[in-house]
Amino acid sequence: MPALDTAEPAQTSAVSVCGPATIDVMNHSSLHSRLLIAAVLAALAACQPAREYELRGQIVAIDRAQQKVTIKHDDIRGFMPGMTMPFSVRRAELLDGRTPGDLVRATLVVEDSTAYLRTLDATGHAPVTEAPAALPAILNPGDVVPNAAFTDQDGKARSLEDWKGRILAVTFIYTRCPLPDFCPAIDRRFADAQKMIVSDEALRGGVQLLSVSFDPAFDTPGVLTAHAQRLGADRSVWTFVTGPREDVARFGSQVGMTLLTDASNAPEIVHNLRTAIIDADGRLVTILHGTDWSSADLVAELKKARGVRSHVAGR
Repeated sequence: MPALDTAEPAQTSAVSVCGPATIDVMNHSSLHSRLLIAAVLAALAACQPAREYELRGQIVAIDRAQQKVTIKHDDIRGFMPGMTMPFSVRRAELLDGRTPGDLVRATLVVEDSTAYLRTLDATGHAPVTEAPAALPAILNPGDVVPNAAFTDQDGKARSLEDWKGRILAVTFIYTRCPLPDFCPAIDRRFADAQKMIVSDEALRGGVQLLSVSFDPAFDTPGVLTAHAQRLGADRSVWTFVTGPREDVARFGSQVGMTLLTDASNAPEIVHNLRTAIIDADGRLVTILHGTDWSSADLVAELKKARGVRSHVAGR
């Protein structure tokens, strides 16, 4: 291979990136080489092998259609404390014969952007003590979304009406959520959507992303600020807020977000994923379920909401 910089002899070395794939790196001082090496090192830093953990607990609920099982589990050594969480299974047959109340032992596989159960074995059965909360009426598109009070990442009192006049995308997370395909997946979608919004003249200054934490005991303003900084959140576009857990649960229930916790208010949290689009007049436009949407889908809904409002106002 000829040298890219003739001032120095070139030496070629193969660097493995995320498995068997390799990139040839020229070992010399040219700018091209240094940039290539930096890119390879960044790729290496991002590559983390799949990790496996033993999980023990009790099945609370099963969603066979979505291939998910909700388990109230013990501490997972080296990974996270005991809590109640929904887990995906790659193979539907793992759910065969399983029922709520089953005591189980499972293998949890955690990869860069996903997590799932590789095994799920019953070890016994006991009455289920975790009872789902009753669901209040869910708002329909066109309904006015009632105002709600929050505390933002700066410790300031905020309310939903503070963003009236903007299109809002409101989602629900908690910062210590350990599963990469749950709250962190929502964070990644919002981060990508923020970039699209900032670069789009039709949206810039007219929309707001709002992440609502339902874990106020841990997600203090300082924690939310640090979390926002890690994600590169622009305060003018993306705000993090929290509030009393009961108030957040009540507000979220209107768009189909459900929240279960234990009586001690400990970090045992099970929730579904809902993201609501609210128009500039404070009316619900649509609800995005789970993570079955992309950042582009979210931006398209924001544009649609902005367009609908302009059309109605021009009648």
